[in-house]
Amino acid sequence: MPHPQACGWLQAAALALAEAALACILLLSTPSAYAQTEKLRPVRVRVRAVYPELARHFNLTGTVKLRVVVATNGHVKSSASIGGNPVLVQAAMDAVKHWEFEPAKEETTEVVQFTFIP
Repeated sequence: MPHPQACGWLQAAALALAEAALACILLLSTPSAYAQTEKLRPVRVRVRAVYPELARHFNLTGTVKLRVVVATNGHVKSSASIGGNPVLVQAAMDAVKHWEFEPAKEETTEVVQFTFIP
């Protein structure tokens, strides 16, 4: 009969393995790059980033954060990287320049996060 602590450890390991498998299933069912914003200004048009061929070749994953200045009409005025793998940053910047936010009375600064998964 196994030791009681061993059973607890095995149950914890089995649970962790099941959670990891579920996470893999969820990741595989999502697009190669997805984005989210950290502010409340709604996005009307969201363009997905294209996963760079160099990143695909080296199986790179990661998250890119951009600071995006949005004009009153909702168009992206400018963007700047505030974190992420340099190989992935340009793809995120290329995508976000095509985003459109809801119009507002004043210019806002949003933080947009792109997650790249091969």
